[in-house]
Amino acid sequence: MKKLITTMLGCMFFLSGVAVAAELSDSHTKLLKESGIPLYKDTQFINGGLGDDVVGARFATSAAVDDVRTFYREAFPGWALQSEYGWTLYDGKSSKSPAAFIGKKSVTVQENKNLPEWFGLPQGMTTEIMIVVP
Repeated sequence: MKKLITTMLGCMFFLSGVAVAAELSDSHTKLLKESGIPLYKDTQFINGGLGDDVVGARFATSAAVDDVRTFYREAFPGWALQSEYGWTLYDGKSSKSPAAFIGKKSVTVQENKNLPEWFGLPQGMTTEIMIVVP
């Protein structure tokens, strides 16, 4: 019985991940485009969260983390980099505090080996890109 319940819950989680990874809404696509933050090539939208004033979107790619980071550093050479608590490039003054990029345009790039399992992605899609647009 425990195995059956575990299997059912796993299927529900897997299917919900696949459904969430399907598409970015038209309004969010427009907002991201207007923000001027480009998407790295061959990314797949996974999910996003909305607040009243902020859209955050999570994407995955099979490209190397360093290649994606280089792409964004070249796209935004004037943005600050916070690398004390991960790797986040943001439109603001340089600071070691993670609070420095809250409420600002930002791009976080990291390896996340759980993405394929969580969202039903191909095994190689382990580079996570999180974009926040206030």
